[in-house]
Amino acid sequence: MSDHHRLISLDALRGLTIIGMIIVNNPGDWYAYPPLCHAEWIGCTPTDLVFPFFLFIMGFSLFLSVSRRLQKGSSKKDLLIHLAKRSAIIFLIGLILNAIPFKDLGNLRILGVLQRIALVNFFCGLMLLYIPRKSRAFIAYSILFAYWILLEFIPSPLSVVPTIAYEYNWVAWFDQLVLGRHTWGQMPLMDPEGILSTFPAIVTGLIGMEMAHLFNQTGDKKDRVIQLFFFGFLLTAAGLSWGTIFPLVKKLWTSSYVLYTAGLASMTLGAMYWIIDLRKKEKWTRLLIAFGSNPLALYVGSDLIIMLLWLLPIFGTNHLILNTWIFKGLTDMNISPNIASLTWAILYTSFWAVIATILYKRKIIIKV
Repeated sequence: MSDHHRLISLDALRGLTIIGMIIVNNPGDWYAYPPLCHAEWIGCTPTDLVFPFFLFIMGFSLFLSVSRRLQKGSSKKDLLIHLAKRSAIIFLIGLILNAIPFKDLGNLRILGVLQRIALVNFFCGLMLLYIPRKSRAFIAYSILFAYWILLEFIPSPLSVVPTIAYEYNWVAWFDQLVLGRHTWGQMPLMDPEGILSTFPAIVTGLIGMEMAHLFNQTGDKKDRVIQLFFFGFLLTAAGLSWGTIFPLVKKLWTSSYVLYTAGLASMTLGAMYWIIDLRKKEKWTRLLIAFGSNPLALYVGSDLIIMLLWLLPIFGTNHLILNTWIFKGLTDMNISPNIASLTWAILYTSFWAVIATILYKRKIIIKV
């Protein structure tokens, strides 16, 4: 169908997630309002929705893109090669960002946000190309239930009883066994984008693919909205129900968290599709679409520039990095730390909004 060539509402939702990533990743100092922080362990804040939303969107986009290319005559082999190259490049970029400033490569963090995006993209694409839909559904169910049984009912080698506690769960044990010291410095015992927790993250992408399949089955826009809301509601309700016995934990990417966040992502996409594609209210979403048209370039660029700023403590008499200097200047004017921190985050995101708008207006799309 022609309107699948560029689903504007999907770009807008993708852009919203990138804006969310930049804001929450770049506070002026380590102060922030609770909704702009990840849940410490159990629970789910608005910030905890950003990454799974992105993976859901990625799965949705992947299905539409691969389906369109197969219809145009592309071979599965060619698509697999493209998929592998793209995933490898994204993974490598993530490694390079982790390595900056290249002073402690012996403790280099191997995994991370971009690496998880790469792995989810590759395995979802691989299953889309070579595994039938019903088998993909069986794999998704199996991962979620096996993960639940493992974490909730089987003691890890670190504990005498089943537990999802940070220090003693199966994810921590496996990361320590395989990754060793190559984890995130702020969570040395368990990487929040670790190995075992990547499996349920793949299911987030698979759910996005399944929702795209259902979306693709009808050309009626109202039916599409209803489907996105209906199945999104069921997923959210299932996630909340499961969460009573298998808590929502973003750092473990628990099965309940998968269903809950995928359901919210589906309903949010349904709302945007209704506003943008059905009611044609596109003007107010142009900034979101600009961000969504170059998501990885803007995300990587925002990470890279802030890392370079960390290497330039040249501002003020105390030789501070730029964000700390601005934060200190605002707090010296008796502005609360949370407001000062958010002000910097908005300023920094606004800088990237200018870049995103320029790229969008010039129709420049940076692909990997």
